[in-house]
Amino acid sequence: MRRQVAAVLAAAVATVGLGACGSSGSPPPAPSAGAPGQVKWAPCRSGEGPSGVQCGTLTVPMDTTAPSGAPGPTVTLALDRVPATGARIGSLIFNPGGPGVSAVDALPGVVSELSAGVRQHFDVIGYDPPGVGHSTAVDCLGPVALAAYLHQDPAPPGAAGFAQVVTSARSFAAACQAAVGPLLAHVSTLDAARDLDRVRAAVGDPTLNYLGFSYGTLLGATYASLYPTRVRAMVLDGALDPTQPTLSELDVQAAAVDDQFKVFAAACRADSSCPWHPGADPTAAFLALLARARTNPAPAGNGRVAGPAELIYGAAQALYSTQLWPDLEQALAQLAAGRGNDIVALFDSYMERSSTGAYSTVTEAETAVNCADRAPPALGAIQTNADAIQSRAPIFGPTNVDGEVVCALWPDPGTTGPHPLAAPGSAPIVVVGSTGDPITPYEWAVRLAAQLGNARLLTRVGDGHTAYGASACVRAAVQSYLVGLRLPAPGTRCPSP
Repeated sequence: MRRQVAAVLAAAVATVGLGACGSSGSPPPAPSAGAPGQVKWAPCRSGEGPSGVQCGTLTVPMDTTAPSGAPGPTVTLALDRVPATGARIGSLIFNPGGPGVSAVDALPGVVSELSAGVRQHFDVIGYDPPGVGHSTAVDCLGPVALAAYLHQDPAPPGAAGFAQVVTSARSFAAACQAAVGPLLAHVSTLDAARDLDRVRAAVGDPTLNYLGFSYGTLLGATYASLYPTRVRAMVLDGALDPTQPTLSELDVQAAAVDDQFKVFAAACRADSSCPWHPGADPTAAFLALLARARTNPAPAGNGRVAGPAELIYGAAQALYSTQLWPDLEQALAQLAAGRGNDIVALFDSYMERSSTGAYSTVTEAETAVNCADRAPPALGAIQTNADAIQSRAPIFGPTNVDGEVVCALWPDPGTTGPHPLAAPGSAPIVVVGSTGDPITPYEWAVRLAAQLGNARLLTRVGDGHTAYGASACVRAAVQSYLVGLRLPAPGTRCPSP
């Protein structure tokens, strides 16, 4: 499990997930590689976007270091826009997380969550980076093969189970290389940041206004490290720490999600109306459900079953936001009674399965970006770490660590290691952290704010991933900053909601 997306979007785009994201490389700041063309906006047609949204595309070199218009392969970037309702300051470009989650698809949900003052003064733009969503996409497997891949046990126990993970990962990596080819080498966060600067110029903004959630904080921080003087305002909510070694990051995150499960279970046990009755040891009760899912998956209707993947990923989704905890309570109670419909519904939301049964490319894009971002650990180190994490995070630890196997076998793996992202000379940047964030722990926000240099930390006190959708205080502070460039006071702590 490697996906990170803002909890504020859980209902809007019906996808959340768990996982660590590697940090991108940070070469010396560089100007845009040539002047990009302008985006031509038009009302979205059927299948492109909802009513009231404008659609556009931008063609850029696949090799993001090449000048615009240079000969060679290109990719098409997809953008959607909702125009400002009043006196326009500029564009607000956002990223909902992932990597791999489509900002184009998330746009209506994000717009509905933004405060009226932000909507009044900014065109809100969702941009899908290379390899993602409606842009030229990483699409490795056909529908049947992808469904089978996603249904596999993500962390079967023991040495034989790890060997199964390796075999599956090797097959998936080979399929991606065959289907996607040279694009795999150009989908890193560094590539996305360079293209983000092309998008900024193409929509006519001299400087960037940016709102990044979860993985989107890494994209924003990478942009700021490349182009610090091109930042007008930047909000990074649910921050990653790019100095974390991969396995350490996976361990910290898995432990945080297991801890959030304990908070969820304690709330359930204290509520007489909670339908799930885990007894004195909720972790043991969950692991018992997982063991049963491996040997006797529960029927879930329409010929489907709730196996270990459905249970792990479905539970992870619901733990992103306290608003989804009642759904998880009901799903676990139903699963304990031998029915898997509700946990499968949560799994489908995580994996972006449509009503027709088709899955989006989010998992394929997520894997490609993560693997491109950082040099992976060796298989032996991953296996050792997966065994060790079980004592600290027995529910989500093995799956989180085993998810790194595919990057160890990836045809175009990253080469950089963990390192700080600094943005000397940038305008002030606001980094937002939540004290009970299970996906991007609060200390990561503290560290990123310190690394960037000219940054202000804004704290939300409460559980759940990301802060904007969970706190009126945070929304007010972000509006004041984006519109009027007024920073929150040092040490500001916001309650939830």
